[in-house]
Amino acid sequence: MRIQKSQAATVVALLAVNPVAFAQEDSETHHQIDEVVVTATPLKRTVEQLAQPTSILRGEELALKQSTSIGETVSQEVGVTSSFFGPVSSRPIIRGQFGERVRVLSNGLDSLDASALSEDHQTTVDSLLADRIEIIRGPATLLYGSGAAGGIVNVVDRRIAESLMEKPFAASVAASGESATSKGDIAALGQIAAGNFVFSADYFYRTTDDYDIPGSAESEILHALEEAEGGGAEEEEEEEAFGTVENTDSETDSGALSASYISDNGYIGITASFFNSDYGIPGHGHEEEDPGMMPPVEEEEEVVRIDLEQTRFDLRGEYDFGESFISGLRFRAAANDYEHVELEGDEIGTMFENQGFDGRVELRHARIGELEGAFGVQYESIDFDAIGDEAFVPASETTRFSLFLFEELAINSNWLLQASARVERQEITGSTLPLSYDDDAFGASIGTVWRPVDELRVSANLSISERHPNSTELYADGPHIAAQRYERGSVSLGNGILNKERSRNIDVSLHGDSGRFEWTLTGFVNTVNDYILLRPTADIVDEFQAFNFEQTDAEFIGVEAEGVVEVIDNGDSHFHIRATADFVDAEERRSGANLPRIPPKRFTLGLHGGLGQFDAGLDATFASDQNTVAENELRTEGYVLLNANLSYSFDDTGVYLFLRGTNLLDEDIRQHTSPLKDLAPLPGRALHAGVRFDF
Repeated sequence: MRIQKSQAATVVALLAVNPVAFAQEDSETHHQIDEVVVTATPLKRTVEQLAQPTSILRGEELALKQSTSIGETVSQEVGVTSSFFGPVSSRPIIRGQFGERVRVLSNGLDSLDASALSEDHQTTVDSLLADRIEIIRGPATLLYGSGAAGGIVNVVDRRIAESLMEKPFAASVAASGESATSKGDIAALGQIAAGNFVFSADYFYRTTDDYDIPGSAESEILHALEEAEGGGAEEEEEEEAFGTVENTDSETDSGALSASYISDNGYIGITASFFNSDYGIPGHGHEEEDPGMMPPVEEEEEVVRIDLEQTRFDLRGEYDFGESFISGLRFRAAANDYEHVELEGDEIGTMFENQGFDGRVELRHARIGELEGAFGVQYESIDFDAIGDEAFVPASETTRFSLFLFEELAINSNWLLQASARVERQEITGSTLPLSYDDDAFGASIGTVWRPVDELRVSANLSISERHPNSTELYADGPHIAAQRYERGSVSLGNGILNKERSRNIDVSLHGDSGRFEWTLTGFVNTVNDYILLRPTADIVDEFQAFNFEQTDAEFIGVEAEGVVEVIDNGDSHFHIRATADFVDAEERRSGANLPRIPPKRFTLGLHGGLGQFDAGLDATFASDQNTVAENELRTEGYVLLNANLSYSFDDTGVYLFLRGTNLLDEDIRQHTSPLKDLAPLPGRALHAGVRFDF
């Protein structure tokens, strides 16, 4: 279903803020974020109580950063970039690790879609209705399985109420508009209380058009390479895309009905939801020939689109047993029916189906002296199938069964020790697979949070973990049209089953807070044996560059820093300066060769102030050239990303207005971490406007 411009214009005219700001909270300062409870941990702890680097986006800060994909929403956070594949298809990349190594969760459970399989597949976890987003940087395998070797992004919503409401009815209505993508969205959330029951319903609708860019869709570096290879004359005959990236429009809607029962000791709730999306794939088409003509006649390129549908059911609850040894229970489960078809013109090229289940149970035990902890079990099943001429991964069923343990010991009021362990069994089977997979993976970690003085906190975390290979890395064999490459898995290449990745990771963070100056400095080293990478080769197969899944020993070394200086803090007025920086170097340990798609160095400087109910901000991100590239990978030029925002809150009426400008310098910005970096830059200069009404 194609989008009608009249529909988009109607929605854009609503000019509203992203409903991610449905969290009904006042604007937080940077100090208050440490007090927010992180739900993606067995024991609910605040950011300052965790040994692993963790950050949270929520409230108005999240509203101002919210985008059309979860990847772009978090892409400016410290240590986080994105796999930008157009406005809709973009997943988070943490510390240079991407794909299945970064798990995108919905309320602590897997998204159960096909987005980790390929960058052109949209994730069905959307931030538009989110209450907050939790980001854990570094290996989170001990919490959420071997697939989370790079980290997790957990999107938390309010669909299932966990506590009774203060009034019988509450609702939020919002919408938003943005110029570069002609984006328009509208959303509503309502909750009704009836005794111990809370019922809720929500819905959002979003459209985008082909997005605007400041110049040519093709990068100057790629254009120069084509000219050097003798393709310049042929290219000149073709009309290059300029000012717009074609076939990037989209239409998405999602909704849910939920019910919760809440007692003095806990709650239980269920949600039935749907997610539909129709969107185009940028930089992608076929040039077909008519075999009946002599000589063959070249036909026009066919646009490729994805039509996606997901139906999902979630069950979630908690119960407090009081003084017994098992003091608490928390459980979550989700089951889904996912399908998307890749349309080549009017024809179905490939169909992807995913029937999934993810469930986990966590049991909290009573304190034993100063020792507190939880243990649990998790089971996940993914029944995947791809049908069509371009199904580059065969049908398979993947099951994972895990046992995990998390313990915390308070040495004294200023010193915590945390330890965890997990064992996970994974099986991959399928009637057409030449070899099946069946193996165990183990992980363990020990961390500490130490506060030698009130103004300083030291956090350190040492972990060892194993990661299973997935079905794509083992069995891929075919043209991946959307990514414009031919992928070959290890089994398909005749190299047999890949070894498990074995990694050792250490994070050390220093956090200081002296009132007007707050800062965090983190360093990490992640050494991985048998690291699985998709290596670009010089081979051409079916007119595509061949990429092979291979193994090497790799090392990731990086630094992340953030500092905030409160210049003015006088009741209803404030002004602060914020600076951040992140850097990661990743290379093969034996040869010293660079790993592909590693983000460049970044530095951000921001100014933020408020007076009464007005709030304003200006920030600039400086990214360096990325010249440390892998073999057969093109370098990427640096950029300056300048953004600004202005907002106003009507506290008495529950109305919030904002105006935001992005890429104000209209720079040609290419994400080095994107497979389409040389064919699809980020959107050009854009103006966002919005309003929200809570009542």
